[in-house]
Amino acid sequence: MPLQTTTVAVLIASPSDTRAERVAVEEAILNWNSDHTLRSKVHLLPLRWELDATPLMGRGSPQEVINSQFADSADVVIGLFYSRLGQPTANAASGTAEEIQRAIERGASVGVFCSSALLPRDLDIDQLRALREFQSGLQARGLLGSYASPEDLKTQVRSFLERAVAEVVTDANIASGAAPSPTEPQAILRCEYMSEPQAHVDGRGRMSTRQRRQRLRVSNIGTGAAERLKVDVEPIGDGESPVVGDDTSVERLLHQSHFDIPVALTFGTSPQARVTLSWEEHGQQFNESQTIRWM
Repeated sequence: MPLQTTTVAVLIASPSDTRAERVAVEEAILNWNSDHTLRSKVHLLPLRWELDATPLMGRGSPQEVINSQFADSADVVIGLFYSRLGQPTANAASGTAEEIQRAIERGASVGVFCSSALLPRDLDIDQLRALREFQSGLQARGLLGSYASPEDLKTQVRSFLERAVAEVVTDANIASGAAPSPTEPQAILRCEYMSEPQAHVDGRGRMSTRQRRQRLRVSNIGTGAAERLKVDVEPIGDGESPVVGDDTSVERLLHQSHFDIPVALTFGTSPQARVTLSWEEHGQQFNESQTIRWM
């Protein structure tokens, strides 16, 4: 039997200097689908102007065509900026700015992320000045985040999607009069690999930070507690699991809390792993799988 899902349209809005970032965001969206769609019956549809806009003559300006074709119907909008704001339109400082402003006005879930990486050598000062002015307006409304790299952006977008999709689906249920499913979990669990320098004193009493503290962090960003949570890590492809020890469960993980599982990467470690989460809420059992990349 075909799987019936609720489709949530996610617009990736950005100027031309964020090609790698757009790819990273689309990967985050596809990973969300892989982890959630079968269980939640919700599917995210990524939309990008360079892939989804169809040229139509006599239907207004290019931006008006994009707005009417898909930008104005997106449930979630993710804005990305590096060093440019983009070319102005008749109604806004740029096409990307117009898409974001229109999304805010119609009440869509909006998240905007700006690069903190080094600026390019061929920097356009006027474009940067326009971008900074636009950022200032967003900062005052609490809509601005930053990222250091496309991989960092992917992690942040994944966190944003967990909250944004939950809001969109809840609002849709309220609008249609549908009652929330009693089997829908209130805990939202997210896994991420974390690595940071760790201070170490060698045999001569010298301080060193060459060693790193590595761990798999399981966070609950939902509104309910996950009871009797168990975490199973299985390598994808050739290689070994980096999980150290048997402490991969917790009796209760409250909302807005986390716990860490120690890991140690070696030359034999598989670069990716499938993390399966099993937990209970009010006597009901839930399971979810997520993909983690260690390297």
